Amino acid sequence: MAYRRNHLLLWAAVLLAALAGAATAARSSSSCAAGQAIPRRPLPGCRWYAASRTCGAVPKLPREAMKEMCCRQLEAIPAECRCKALRVMMEETAPPASAGLRGRVCWHAQAEFAPAVVTEAECGVTTIHGRPFCDALSAES
Repeated sequence: MAYRRNHLLLWAAVLLAALAGAATAARSSSSCAAGQAIPRRPLPGCRWYAASRTCGAVPKLPREAMKEMCCRQLEAIPAECRCKALRVMMEETAPPASAGLRGRVCWHAQAEFAPAVVTEAECGVTTIHGRPFCDALSAES
């Protein structure tokens, strides 16, 4: 009888732990939605910085000032949401189907550069990966 009761208590504890873990995971992934931990139009400074680094866009500010602005904007976003914020930033600036070849090539160059913004050579900010690293933005969820 005591064995059966202990066994039941153990299973109940395991089930509660699993449910708590699932709830935490769901909460943290949904908090990285645009309009929550990620601003609705995220990282405008990073958008301009990436364009100046990859497409020859003429910045309104010196490149170092743009980099500092980008890094401050990234630091304001929780570490677990930074890679996703960069992906959302690039999705919002995707060229329309009618864009010319130069516009599409420039956008792809920015999308390839964007994950590098978190690295030590750029902003050096920690991400969901526990270090200054983002996968290719197509792999970030």
